[in-house]
Amino acid sequence: MNHLTKKLICFCLPAVLLSGCNTPFHKEESDGSGYLFTYTLLGNPENLDPLLATDASSKLILRNMMQGLLKKNPDGTISNAIAKQYTMQDDGLSYTFYLRNDCYWYFDENQNEQIDDGETWQVTAYDFVYAFQRMFLAETRSPYRETFSCLAYADEIINGTADHTQIGVTAQDETTLTFQLAKPNSRFPELLATTAALPCNEAFFTQTKGRYGLDATSVISNGAFYMRKWFYDPYGSDNLIYMQCNSANDQKEGDGKVYPSDLTFLIRKKQSQAEEAFASELSDILTTTIYPQNEIGKPEEYNVTSYLSTTLGLIFNPDSTYYANQNIRKALSESIDREKIGKDSNGDLTGASGIIPPDTRVDAVKYRDNVPETTLPYDNNAAKQDFQKGLEELQIDSLPSDKILVCPELMDCSYLHEILQNWQHTFEFYIGIEEVTAAEYRERLQSGNYAIALYGVTGSENNPASVLSAFASDANPFYQNDTFDAMLTQTTQCNNAAQLTDLCMQMENLLLSDYCFLPVYYKCTYLIYRSENRDIFYDPYSGVIDFQAVKHFGS
Repeated sequence: MNHLTKKLICFCLPAVLLSGCNTPFHKEESDGSGYLFTYTLLGNPENLDPLLATDASSKLILRNMMQGLLKKNPDGTISNAIAKQYTMQDDGLSYTFYLRNDCYWYFDENQNEQIDDGETWQVTAYDFVYAFQRMFLAETRSPYRETFSCLAYADEIINGTADHTQIGVTAQDETTLTFQLAKPNSRFPELLATTAALPCNEAFFTQTKGRYGLDATSVISNGAFYMRKWFYDPYGSDNLIYMQCNSANDQKEGDGKVYPSDLTFLIRKKQSQAEEAFASELSDILTTTIYPQNEIGKPEEYNVTSYLSTTLGLIFNPDSTYYANQNIRKALSESIDREKIGKDSNGDLTGASGIIPPDTRVDAVKYRDNVPETTLPYDNNAAKQDFQKGLEELQIDSLPSDKILVCPELMDCSYLHEILQNWQHTFEFYIGIEEVTAAEYRERLQSGNYAIALYGVTGSENNPASVLSAFASDANPFYQNDTFDAMLTQTTQCNNAAQLTDLCMQMENLLLSDYCFLPVYYKCTYLIYRSENRDIFYDPYSGVIDFQAVKHFGS
């Protein structure tokens, strides 16, 4: 689809958008700027208040509408955003950030797509102080309080023995911000690059009267784009978010240049709808866990980047009479030929002997570069012996027939049949597959209405501790371990990357030795876009695409 065709689509949108489609902020074409990019969101953003946003759609919009002190780069490193520099004390307990004085809040109050008097304010250190105080205000109910529990007085505030205004974040002046930590945390700069650490303008927040982040008139931009339209009808099919370049923060050159003139986000309910929009050229970019070979036509017309960012494995109902037995679970693991998995998949998936996916990083270094994967044994003879031990402990002669709960909508079920055939041959009991919808899958896991289920593990951020947090006792329905929980808490107190890596290795080994999750294969997530587009930064863990530097060189 050419630029003109996409402009015509804009004319079909509500009248509030019409002028925006004709007046892009950029006119240059030779450098790839000035294009209207379209992408399909799976689901309406649940809340654009950064302190309450947990879903991928919300985080993606926030990443493009707002900016924080720091940002994560495509190579996994952290760099300055609103901060122009920062220092850390030798004890790791104090960080001082020095802010740029050319970053602005922008709210197009009169909807004329121009910056008028009173529509911009400088982003200051006080905006970050207010945001973190809101985070620790009990009435906010932010799920990120525990994430930032390393801050001074965080534990006391959470326990009710201190006021939220005492949190260890202070402003010396408009451009100098200090964080005081109760305990060192090597991940702290990385945490400041997440959407949870975005600033909040107190005056704007107050005037939204409790609706902050819930509609287009209750959000404000301090980033590359601002919101012009947010239309969502749960019963309709033409839902969308429309954004434009925030010229208040477009520095026209260098890292501060905003290349797209506009962004349109189609809001759809199903992955198949996203694939259809991409195939019909209504959208420019597709993210998917299953490469849509039949839908997108000639592969040479596309750029495809794959990320091994998800581990699929088998979980067990802890209340099951049979699968609560560790020897049974161990035997099932020993009878999985992981080296065979993925040999004919063209790299789409590969056998997994670990829990943390191969593309997971600590800072800019892949976790597996420092913690090589140990091959899990494939040994049917050993499996039979452990299986017999389990039966004897259970005082039964065989296991009853059962089914593995799977959701094809959420995960690739390839090779599962081959595993089950080997189990049947080795252990002489029948086990099948039960396919359910995404909604039923989630309900069945929560209610405990399953024996075994295929389960996907990934992180909300590209960090091994984030991946392993899926096994926290309060985060899943199948695994509770106080020792693991204590180690997970320690990941927020590591002084350096080496300590974090070593601790994650211990946690991963503990999970593997408990056989609570039998890793089966690593699965690719794909970023697919047409060859005329460039410089797309996609984080498969958080689901975020940063559009600021995306370029288009087609007609």
